[in-house]
Amino acid sequence: MDLLQLSYFQVVAHLEHMTRAAEELHITQPSLSKAIIQLEKQLGVPLFDRIGKRIRLNPFGKAFLLRVDRVFQELKEAQQELADLSGHERGLVLLGTTTTRLLPNLLCEYLEQYPQVNIRLHQITTRETMLQLEKGEIDILISSPPLKQPGICTIPILNEEIFLVVSPMHPLARCHSVCLRDVASEPFIHLTQEYEYRHFTNLLCNQAGFEPNIVFESNDPEVILSMVKSGLGVALIPNNWWNKTGVKVAPVRLHIKEPDCYRTIGLSWVASRYMSVASRDFRSFIIQYFSKLSAQ
Repeated sequence: MDLLQLSYFQVVAHLEHMTRAAEELHITQPSLSKAIIQLEKQLGVPLFDRIGKRIRLNPFGKAFLLRVDRVFQELKEAQQELADLSGHERGLVLLGTTTTRLLPNLLCEYLEQYPQVNIRLHQITTRETMLQLEKGEIDILISSPPLKQPGICTIPILNEEIFLVVSPMHPLARCHSVCLRDVASEPFIHLTQEYEYRHFTNLLCNQAGFEPNIVFESNDPEVILSMVKSGLGVALIPNNWWNKTGVKVAPVRLHIKEPDCYRTIGLSWVASRYMSVASRDFRSFIIQYFSKLSAQ
């Protein structure tokens, strides 16, 4: 058993498709099949159930894959640690986020001080956050809601207000604050279902005693705000959307006095995983940046 065999198995196991795995590995399918069969012989158990031309990981394969993924993750971390120790750190940070609109100023300030650092940004959905952290595809995560999982370190970095946004012609537009139930009968414009923020704002409406009547869905904040400005509905938006909107003539935002409408944004990382010097420094910078932002 060698690392090449294990790397072949890892790709086949994740894809559960021999042809696609062979294409990804740039080898012939017969060579890949032979390598997997030899590995199974060495282990003394089958790793896949073969049904016609299809393959599926069996319980032996699933257990083995957990260990193999761990082996390659350890090797990756070892390479990173040695690079740090030898002074050849290239300054690569893998940053994941569910809320990119908070990042431009943060990244600009950081890169002004550390221009040699390369930040690889992954915009991901809330459902993908845990998987990408576990697989080592991201080092640091900025997300809302904050992750709460065993083995994951999470600290809150920002408590952000959620506003009700209405058209300038709306009857409530001249109010300084409103109760959310005041718009219970209004049409709502929301983010699409894959965003956790959508479910969070639905929960706020439920707390106010109603189910929102969603008439439009979009994954583009500018589109949502433009629709609101045109009088097509109302929306619930976090403060950072307002500060960075590209809408020329903005709709009116209103403070919600009941219920309390705030969301928490958290910073997360895997507790047991080695983190490069660049990632540790960037993590500290993020904490300091949001601490100053909250104090303003």
